Amino acid sequence: MQVTVEKLGSCQAKITFVVPSQDYHGAVQAQLKERAASANLKGFRPGKVPVQVIEKQFGPQVRSETIEKFVQQAFHEAVQQHSLKVVGFQKVNLDELVNLPHGTDLSTGFEVSLRPEITLGSYTGLEVTNELTPVTEQEIEQAIQNVKVQNSHPEAAGDEGLPENGIALAKIEWLVNGETVLNADGHRVTPAQPTPGVDEAAWKAAIVGAKNGDVREVAMTVPDTFNKEEHRGKAGLTRVSIKEAYKLVPPSDEDIHKMANVDSDAALKDFVKQQLTQQKELQEMNRVETALLQTLIEAHAFDLPQMMVQEQARSRLMQMEQQLRQQQAPEEVVRQQVEANREASLKAAEHGLRALFLVQAVGEKEQLLVTKEDMEAELRSIAARNNAKLEEVGKWYQENNGFDQLAIEILERKVRKFLREKATVKPA
Repeated sequence: MQVTVEKLGSCQAKITFVVPSQDYHGAVQAQLKERAASANLKGFRPGKVPVQVIEKQFGPQVRSETIEKFVQQAFHEAVQQHSLKVVGFQKVNLDELVNLPHGTDLSTGFEVSLRPEITLGSYTGLEVTNELTPVTEQEIEQAIQNVKVQNSHPEAAGDEGLPENGIALAKIEWLVNGETVLNADGHRVTPAQPTPGVDEAAWKAAIVGAKNGDVREVAMTVPDTFNKEEHRGKAGLTRVSIKEAYKLVPPSDEDIHKMANVDSDAALKDFVKQQLTQQKELQEMNRVETALLQTLIEAHAFDLPQMMVQEQARSRLMQMEQQLRQQQAPEEVVRQQVEANREASLKAAEHGLRALFLVQAVGEKEQLLVTKEDMEAELRSIAARNNAKLEEVGKWYQENNGFDQLAIEILERKVRKFLREKATVKPA
């Protein structure tokens, strides 16, 4: 097999290989005979299936597998002989090659993305401003109030009707020119969250105080994302039929004390202040690391493998498209949103890859290695967060080829921490 490598740029190369006809077809025949020797087909004795029968039934598959082996062989030979730092590669279209006539050489090629050559400038002692602020009394009171709201339990609203902070199960109807264009039963509604197309103040005024069995109507405009295009933008009514109205009863101060394992309001405030301080410190640490990495990106200009950029951008757009369809957005809206975000997806892909390659470069320079112990600790952490068994998490990453990505995430955390610890943090 003859393998050649053509550089298409600083981050791209094309690997071309030629396998003489006798070598390629000989490999195919050898594989067919191997299958025939172990085949167990109806009407034939085990190991006595004629090669012609195997060819008819498994020929395309065998030729495809044989071509794939030559592709891998060419790839490894090119990487070793030319010291290529490959970070991505183009898939070979095997369907175009499986019907290669006898007497014809197997000749094809594929492009590979190469890791950029980066000359690292200064990355220690980078300056960043400290933006950490102390916890205020207002933040403490708000946090305690949030805990009370989150742990409130519903009780029937009764004759007082739905309060401003209450919740109700209701039937929602949209009416346009007297026609019901939407009918959704068992819908959960709150005065603080209007249904689509309804003014917030008008919504609250309409349903606050509503009791079981009440029907309230409020003016609306049909959203542009509605799945029935002919009704979009038209004026109509939202009819709300209250099935069950509830008030939310917060836990008592004593209950909150028990939850925090404290015995007084003062101790509760101290506990909440400590928690908020830790949260702020963690947020500031993450902000500083992100700012330092951004500084590093802006200080280093280098080419990117465009095939990899395009693939990353396509992946982002596909995720957006999938999410929009899961939300049952109309096809027209899906198409418009995808097209509107095409340029932003490219920029995001470029930014992400610049960060990735710089993280790898700093990691190698500082020998910030991802060890087996790092990987095991990360898997244990993932298992604990998801209440899963360690073996199940490891199996999932194995089956989904996720270990490389996991290693990259661990390396990024190490590099971010290194940059922060070596930075010069200035007071605000």
